[in-house]
Amino acid sequence: MYRAHFGLREPPFGITPDTSFAFSAQAHQEALNTLLVALAAGEGFIKIVGEVGTGKTLLCRRLLATLGDEYITAYLPKSSRSRWNATRTNTSSTAR
Repeated sequence: MYRAHFGLREPPFGITPDTSFAFSAQAHQEALNTLLVALAAGEGFIKIVGEVGTGKTLLCRRLLATLGDEYITAYLPKSSRSRWNATRTNTSSTAR
């Protein structure tokens, strides 16, 4: 619908962000620079947290697109934190 109407070559919207269309606001560029410095300093694990819609997924995808072949990466888009909390709650209740 949008492609034909606006003469687009590809769909304008997707479920995951496309790094080629990213606008690099100052805060986002600073976050990316911080991650790059941390990796260059040898930090092994980096966790990205923030409110919904703040650009965490886009930041991670931009980071992965920026890194060279000398880095081995793993992208874990969802944590099992809620399951961990459930397990922790169950353990706490049995200890009482």
